[in-house]
Amino acid sequence: MDIKIVPCEEKHIDEAIKLTYAAWQPIFDGYKKALGEKMFNEYYSDWKETKYKRVYEGLLSERGYVALIENKVAGFIFYIVDEGTKTGIVEENAVSTEFRGLGIAQKMYDFVFDKMRSEGMVYSMVGTGLDDAHAPARRAYEKAGFNKSISSIRYYKEL
Repeated sequence: MDIKIVPCEEKHIDEAIKLTYAAWQPIFDGYKKALGEKMFNEYYSDWKETKYKRVYEGLLSERGYVALIENKVAGFIFYIVDEGTKTGIVEENAVSTEFRGLGIAQKMYDFVFDKMRSEGMVYSMVGTGLDDAHAPARRAYEKAGFNKSISSIRYYKEL
């Protein structure tokens, strides 16, 4: 299959948003289970609107890209740069369940790593969760060469 990575255009957004919701639904389902309905609703009831805005703005920035297979959005990625630390930061990214296992994620990471280098970045960073729903992302990041990490956890408490 021919995978093309191109700058995101407005015409790609609807497919990218559908992909976003499918990719993050299991994560937020896990959050709801862990936090309970009341606390989840307080913190994350608007997750779809928040993700929409973040993905929309990130993809239409100068550093937003989609992976296309036969003109269908198979994945997306965007990044930002921190000039001070010379770090390219991989932000939101996902691959459609329909196209998983084809090496799309690795191709997207390699693509943005090249872009980061061309902008003078020396390091790259990505963040993800430690829960089961984030396990595929962790595997993909490790496969892409991310090999140093600092574990973190966020605790919640109802007062």
